[in-house]
Amino acid sequence: MSILPSQKLTIGELFVSIAAGLMIFLLPNDAGRQIESTSLAESLVFIYSVIITLVLMFIIKRYQAVGAAILSMAVFTVTSFFIEMVRGIFTKGADYWPTFDEYSLITMFIMWTAPFFVIVTIRLFTGGSKDNNESRRGFSRFLSMSIKALMIIYILVIVFKMLIPQKPNMTSERQMDLILFSRISACLMGTHENGIMYIMWHSLILAPLTFSISILNPKIKIWHLLVIAAATGFTIEMIQYSLNTSTACLDDLIMYIIGAAAGICIKRFIDFLRRLFTAGSDKCMLSFSYTPLPPKQSNTVTVLTED
Repeated sequence: MSILPSQKLTIGELFVSIAAGLMIFLLPNDAGRQIESTSLAESLVFIYSVIITLVLMFIIKRYQAVGAAILSMAVFTVTSFFIEMVRGIFTKGADYWPTFDEYSLITMFIMWTAPFFVIVTIRLFTGGSKDNNESRRGFSRFLSMSIKALMIIYILVIVFKMLIPQKPNMTSERQMDLILFSRISACLMGTHENGIMYIMWHSLILAPLTFSISILNPKIKIWHLLVIAAATGFTIEMIQYSLNTSTACLDDLIMYIIGAAAGICIKRFIDFLRRLFTAGSDKCMLSFSYTPLPPKQSNTVTVLTED
């Protein structure tokens, strides 16, 4: 395995990539203003994100260009959030607390996943002369930038949606639910406020964590990842309980671990498909290090003659 620097983007290519990232960042706001239906707006965000990604790849023809666009989108997203947070504090008073609504969360998820999985799909079925060491290095650089973007957005969401979704309340009584499957049953029967969405959210929230760690360290064992996920989930619940920002729930921990397992399975399934397509020549596609192609053997025959 080897990590080598691939050719860097030129200033012009970097500018185009940042512009593409800005376009993706603006999609949710533009779609939300023009279309009343949130589901239709989310669909348009997905479609246009895919189109922008494909056009960018057609123009520059290098994976790292899309990585730069995704990273730019993440920086724009976080910067915009903190600008709005500061503005809210000054204009809405002491009771204001920044958070994310459902539309913002779903579109942030789309803005990262749509470009990422477009490039992963392209790379998955790349073969022949287009599958060379340069393209493998470029894909590794794409992974590096896109995972950085994911972590930037992920930490923001974890902090302001999971840890402190509302202003900490240190005076009211803290709540804890240790009855197994009580929260899950309430969601399935429709007696919980958020129902199935609650299950989906808590079952997927740690998937990006294990997915990213698996890319950073492809040799890490599954049980190590599940222990990390369980420890992370327990920490989230304890912080919620300590700050009294939400009810600490045993069922949440179960759903966290399920989501963590899903992240592991997605990563390993993609690697399995790539190994299958390349007959084992690309053993671990989703990795910051890449499997270099063996050098081509020369067919030239050297003839030795006696003087």
